[in-house]
Amino acid sequence: MLFDCWGTLLQAPNLLRRGASVEYFHRSLTASGCAIDLDAFREAYIAEARRQNEEARTDFRELDYVGRIRTALESIGFSHARLDDLVDRAWVDYLAEWPRQSRFFEEAPALLESIRGRYKLGLVTNFAHGPTARRVFDKLGFDAFFGSLVVSDEIGYRKPNRLLFDRALGELGSTPDSTVMVGDTFDADVVGAKNVGMKAILIDDGDPVDRRPAPDAVARSIGEVGDILEDL
Repeated sequence: MLFDCWGTLLQAPNLLRRGASVEYFHRSLTASGCAIDLDAFREAYIAEARRQNEEARTDFRELDYVGRIRTALESIGFSHARLDDLVDRAWVDYLAEWPRQSRFFEEAPALLESIRGRYKLGLVTNFAHGPTARRVFDKLGFDAFFGSLVVSDEIGYRKPNRLLFDRALGELGSTPDSTVMVGDTFDADVVGAKNVGMKAILIDDGDPVDRRPAPDAVARSIGEVGDILEDL
């Protein structure tokens, strides 16, 4: 079994909230003495994010978040003799929040404990800084559950690119037709898994939506996955 990380097993509500990263970057820049209009910075950051995503739409290569901050600042006319240092500090300050704020969904540890002896377990996550992801994994004891931990930053590509799934399968010694992917993002987790030949369970607490390719099952929360496995 392969799992997505944030939004599936882990929660970090303040960080996963839409637009939160821009607010954290702005907070760091302000603390460094920079007078930057938040709304203008947000608008410029979103524009650069869209441009990067469009460029990477075919192969889903990893995105340049540090470059995104710098370009957004330059596009609103901000200049500083230490611009690179300020941008790097904003990125570091933001990353430092992930180990502080990430925690399991309440039902996740019990699920992992109940299945780790019956399945080979791996984790495949889109995260833009491998060392930070690894700090979260170490803090929460992921090595006790997972035989493979794959981070997009370390591969250079993001889900749904099959390179991440192939890496996890190789490290677990598993085949696609005997593997289930569990995740909360349709395009990354369901489409990615189906393209490789795996089954997929989508975590979705909203109204059912007709999606193609269809997930093999939909769970309202991670706690329902154990029961769903019995029926797959």
